[in-house]
Amino acid sequence: MENQTQSPLAKYLRQPKLYVSLPSQGNWYAKNNLDTPTDLEVYSMTANDELALKTPDGLYSGKVVTKVIQNCIPGIKDAWMIPMVDFDYILATIRLSSYGDTIQIDSTCSECKNQDSYSIDVQSILSHLENVQFQTEIRVDDFLFRIRPLYYKESTELSIINSYVQRALIQTIPKMTEDKEKQDTIDALYEQINEATSTAITSCVVEIVTPDGDTETHPHVIKEFILNSDPKYYNAVEGLYKKNSKELRLPESEVECSGCNHKYKIATQLDYSNFFG
Repeated sequence: MENQTQSPLAKYLRQPKLYVSLPSQGNWYAKNNLDTPTDLEVYSMTANDELALKTPDGLYSGKVVTKVIQNCIPGIKDAWMIPMVDFDYILATIRLSSYGDTIQIDSTCSECKNQDSYSIDVQSILSHLENVQFQTEIRVDDFLFRIRPLYYKESTELSIINSYVQRALIQTIPKMTEDKEKQDTIDALYEQINEATSTAITSCVVEIVTPDGDTETHPHVIKEFILNSDPKYYNAVEGLYKKNSKELRLPESEVECSGCNHKYKIATQLDYSNFFG
């Protein structure tokens, strides 16, 4: 078979569509996971990428998304370990390089139930995420807690557990006839989600500096300290976790209903099956 580089099609192979600088500036990436945080090449999606994104199981688990990211941004070697401060930004750059400047979002007016499709500027998403202020430290008494963002793998695992619990509460619990069995199952579900949430929150703490100036960086020791000490430590870390998560939310866009002219705001969700067409 003729070598691909010798084919007359070689000059038509994909070329980078964008060169971007990541909001994280390369912080929190493993040493060999990122070629460069600046001038990072972004390619458009391929036909294979589009087909893969139509696989529900792959989208749910996150596996397809990681493959698409690594195909479109080869400078990222392991997309599972992308810090969440960069994740939506990366998806938006792929969307921009593949489909152009806007994304269509369908919405139903709360006043007249009219359905409209609105165009959202992708560049406005990028500009918002470029300016997110992710807070990396918090002091509680004389303790200093240093924080990192969740990685995509951790965020996906938490989302999967949340989805499982929600489905069980809606679909499984109502079918149970025995009150004790129902209550035991509910308690177990909430225990599962509480454990997953506390693990995610404590995992974000990469270092604790004591009042004496000593430091602790071992994840297991940090988790045990936060969960088995005065609640104010966990509450403070959880508060910062929620604040950072709120900062990373995509901006809402004000729209006007074509049916009744009611103005309202819609959230931009990077739902993969819709976001990537």
